[in-house]
Amino acid sequence: MNTVSEIAITHHRAQVGEVSLHYLQAGEPRPGRAPLVLLHGFPQHSHMWRRLMPALAEHYLVIAPDLRGIGGSSILPTGYDKRTLAADIYGLMQQLGHARINLVGYDLGAGVAYAYAAAHPEAVRRLVFMEFALPGFGVWEQGITPGPDWHNGVNWHAALFTLPDVAESFMGGQERKFLSWIFWHLSCNPDAVSPEDFEVYARQLSKPGAFRAGINLYAAVWTDAEHNRASAQRKLPMPVLAVGGACSGGAYIAQAFAVAAEDVRPLVLEGAGHWLAEEQPAALATHFLDFFGEADQAAE
Repeated sequence: MNTVSEIAITHHRAQVGEVSLHYLQAGEPRPGRAPLVLLHGFPQHSHMWRRLMPALAEHYLVIAPDLRGIGGSSILPTGYDKRTLAADIYGLMQQLGHARINLVGYDLGAGVAYAYAAAHPEAVRRLVFMEFALPGFGVWEQGITPGPDWHNGVNWHAALFTLPDVAESFMGGQERKFLSWIFWHLSCNPDAVSPEDFEVYARQLSKPGAFRAGINLYAAVWTDAEHNRASAQRKLPMPVLAVGGACSGGAYIAQAFAVAAEDVRPLVLEGAGHWLAEEQPAALATHFLDFFGEADQAAE
């Protein structure tokens, strides 16, 4: 058996409809174990999972796609509502032959994961929902309303990015400054993102059209809100682990997600701000394995 350090993370690409999706993969298919699919947030991309994937791949086939417009996936002018992004990922899973998956979504990727699970509940064995509040139920909307906490980094960018032309005109060309600010302000440990990893994120975000694609993820939230309210009429049936950083969303992530799922289990990740996978990768991987492994044991 390979050790964690020997498990390779490989790069792949698939054409799914109009979009070319880049994804990372590690591990091998395991009989009786659904693949583990990891959906990133913004301003990161699939690179954010690099510290977790080897440990997870000891037990699961692990797939970490880049959402359309982000990382190595193709940049398109439209299609950034979370239902469309979820359809991209569902199409990728169908191409790869994975009818049922374990799904993890972080930040805006959690919105995509919810859209996937709501559209295809039979195709999601278990769901992890991290550091996000679904638009449409007041929590997201409250978070982007100006208030005294904004100087601490709370969602001013999410408000600005709902006006994509304005956001791009003010912030285009300021990608490195934006990354420096947001990584520092939303972390428990400001050194969690290494200089080398910062450069990876900065290069990706500075590509032509990449920052606008990220902005478009936020500009679509009003459409997402309508979709979420409609989807929540039928609560998700699968178990959900709702994770918040102790220095960030904390237990409130689970409280807010209760509107959308029947079985929501809270987890507050100690020593972490918003950047869970960067700040506490080993602890997060352990929690994932415990949560998904519980279903595997029950199936045996």
